[in-house]
Amino acid sequence: MGALSTDVAKKFQLAKNTAILGTLEEEDWPAIREAVLFKGIKEEDLHSLLPCISGQKKSYPKDALIYRAGENISNVGLLLSGSAQIERYDYWGGRSIVAAILPGDIFGESYAASPRGTMSVNVRASQPSSVLFLEVGKVLHMCQSTCQFHASLIDNLVSLLASRNIRLNEKLTYVTQHTLRDKLLVYLSSEALKQGNSYFDIPFNRQQLADFLNADRSALSNELSKMKAEGILDYQKNHFRLLVPAEELNH
Repeated sequence: MGALSTDVAKKFQLAKNTAILGTLEEEDWPAIREAVLFKGIKEEDLHSLLPCISGQKKSYPKDALIYRAGENISNVGLLLSGSAQIERYDYWGGRSIVAAILPGDIFGESYAASPRGTMSVNVRASQPSSVLFLEVGKVLHMCQSTCQFHASLIDNLVSLLASRNIRLNEKLTYVTQHTLRDKLLVYLSSEALKQGNSYFDIPFNRQQLADFLNADRSALSNELSKMKAEGILDYQKNHFRLLVPAEELNH
């Protein structure tokens, strides 16, 4: 009887694994492999891990809400394709963009891991997007199989939470600059340093960049035009190039 129960359990687990992995397409795997959450975990181990943490894929059209403020969540999201934004609205309907989400990025982990799990922000698809949802309770606790790579998963989640805190502090640095020009220069120079090149892309259009920096769109566009005319930078849509060395800007 025990052997029969074990056999049934194995068949059930195999069916579950097949159902979850069957929803993933070849183009989904680069984002999964590159995700910080899965750093140091081999792809063959991911095939066992994703069903273990109840991976579920969903697709969203542009402008659809992935998470809504006030919603209680227990899953973290991994963006597989497209792009999304974390946005916050004030009492009067004013929007500020907290962060951009790109393929391979994890989101919602701070809320899902908290006892209440209530979102205070929206997560909205800015392009048609697909998301892999993972149950945070199963991420944080070892499964019955005691997978060797599960410890790496927990370590990666802790690192992810620390990195999120650093990024929020970076944004605080941007938005507390005294002038709009300083906000732009500090943000754009930070992006250039992160990407290791004076030529770089940002994940925002003009309205989104204004919302991210808590600025007026017209004023932001005018300031960018002035800096372009002064030879400080050049740009085309969301492609930027810094032209003046930092030491010259300080004089």
